[in-house]
Amino acid sequence: TQVQACLNGWGERCGNANIISVIANLKLKFGMDVVSDEQLASLTAVARFASEVANLPANAQQPYVGSAAFAHKAGLHAAAIAKAAGSYTHIDPALVGNSERVLISELSGRRSITAKLREQGTDIELTDEQARSVLAKVKQYEARGFQYESAEASFELLVRRSLDGYVPPFDLEDFLIVERRRHIAEGDDGQNEMQAEAMVKVRVGDHVTQTAADGNGPVSALDAAVRKGLAESFPELAKIHLVDYKVRIINPAGGADAAVRTLIESSDGTHVWRTVGASTDVIEASWIALQDAYEFWVLHWGHESPPGS
Repeated sequence: TQVQACLNGWGERCGNANIISVIANLKLKFGMDVVSDEQLASLTAVARFASEVANLPANAQQPYVGSAAFAHKAGLHAAAIAKAAGSYTHIDPALVGNSERVLISELSGRRSITAKLREQGTDIELTDEQARSVLAKVKQYEARGFQYESAEASFELLVRRSLDGYVPPFDLEDFLIVERRRHIAEGDDGQNEMQAEAMVKVRVGDHVTQTAADGNGPVSALDAAVRKGLAESFPELAKIHLVDYKVRIINPAGGADAAVRTLIESSDGTHVWRTVGASTDVIEASWIALQDAYEFWVLHWGHESPPGS
């Protein structure tokens, strides 16, 4: 007669059920009309909104509403849902406000590439030969540590860059970062402060700009310098902010020499997109992900014309 539950499974200690899963199970599996169909369709939005408010990462594996709840990775699965949506799902994801996703990885097939582009609403048509080429690049990059399952923007750029005739809106040609640890207070409780300055060279068409900026860390300084370098050609980039920045060690056994993967989530207040970078240097990995973040925005929503265009 009663379920002791809380939103997204959060609660004191353990033992509290996830009210999101409880509602969906009662409604869809037991046929109990505990909420309206409209309320049921808002479950995913409610779960993600709560995560934002609580400043807690959303659980991708959460039943019904997680971003991976209806995700497909293997080529066979992707081929099946391309022919018949719902082939591998226990409910229609739209009933809870979610959707099927195709994950691009080394397990993907050619059909996964085209299905992923279709899912993202990208108007790129690939021939079989082009799809094979993109798939080969995905496998090549993933061997270096890249991962496109949660970085749809970087995946689209990888596809575009593999096509003949693609011209990027800008190039980040070079960068230099200087860090300094400065002593700012004397005595037993003396304090130290880290300072970072980045200098970048940006090319837009035939126009090259060199800029410098400070930050509270190397990535912060690099981001500020890139923004400054692109501001003249794309002033609307100022509205973009980094929503999330994650760093993952790819091969922990490598110790201090291990490669890292950075995942950046960006937003302009209306759109949200994710990009990825990988390298044995965390700054270079961040540089790659930042370049993808700004290039993706310029391609889709940038309205300013670069010099000489």
